[in-house]
Amino acid sequence: MMGDVSESGATGPQNPADLAGQLRAAAERVMAGWTAAAGVPGSRPGQALVNPAMPATMTARQMEALLDDLAARRAQVQALSAQLRAFDEQLATLETNLRPFLEWTRTWAGVEGAMADFWRPLTGGSGT
Repeated sequence: MMGDVSESGATGPQNPADLAGQLRAAAERVMAGWTAAAGVPGSRPGQALVNPAMPATMTARQMEALLDDLAARRAQVQALSAQLRAFDEQLATLETNLRPFLEWTRTWAGVEGAMADFWRPLTGGSGT
């Protein structure tokens, strides 16, 4: 049958030394992959390394990159805050300068109202 595996078809290690050798080879491939992912020069997957980068080293590099990114974002926020403060000052100046115009507009509206009452034709008179 197709799903059966017989003793003669087994490809596993024949003794504990073979198993240890396969585990070591797998570990070296994993370490080579880590160092290649970390950007260690001269590292290629499958290449045996004398001093491979350990996972903690990669974590430290990743944390350093994260902290650098956070510092850059904070600098952007601080710059934006400075721009917003300047914009707020400009708006305050505009508001201060428009207050007298508001008073003048109210006064002018009162004058217009008085003039409208003055020029209104008289009603109820004896017409022609």
